[in-house]
Amino acid sequence: MLGQAVAADFLPVRFGLPKGEAVSAFTQLWGCPVETTENAITFYNVELDGFCFDRVVLGFEDAAHGGYFNQARLFITRPVRRQAVVQRDSLARRLSTQYGYGMTRDYEENGNKFYKGGISPEGIGFLFTIYTQRRQGQWSTELRYGAFHKLKR
Repeated sequence: MLGQAVAADFLPVRFGLPKGEAVSAFTQLWGCPVETTENAITFYNVELDGFCFDRVVLGFEDAAHGGYFNQARLFITRPVRRQAVVQRDSLARRLSTQYGYGMTRDYEENGNKFYKGGISPEGIGFLFTIYTQRRQGQWSTELRYGAFHKLKR
């Protein structure tokens, strides 16, 4: 149950696990979620491999389509853009060097750099994206996995 994400070591639970197993694994790791909905659970202040994420939202395919763990959104919030950019670039370096992901980078229309890396568990496309954006008066670095809608167990 605990272990590698598909093709990933950074996330401690693999994509494709049934919702109950994934929720149990994350609860064992990080305590009770602060928010729970039908298709997502949210944790605050999660430390993962030396990074402190202010918020982590874990998503699940709807029950009619299998109800498995299919996405993760990890947020680091900073008051100024420069600090968020440092976090974004640090995450990209860590995922590239420590975990060996192939990484590409590009620029959004507004000039913000973003990274994509790894191979999705579906076998096509990227495993994750890392980017920065302004949200509710602060800058947020987001590490986004999925959503992966065609996983089979």
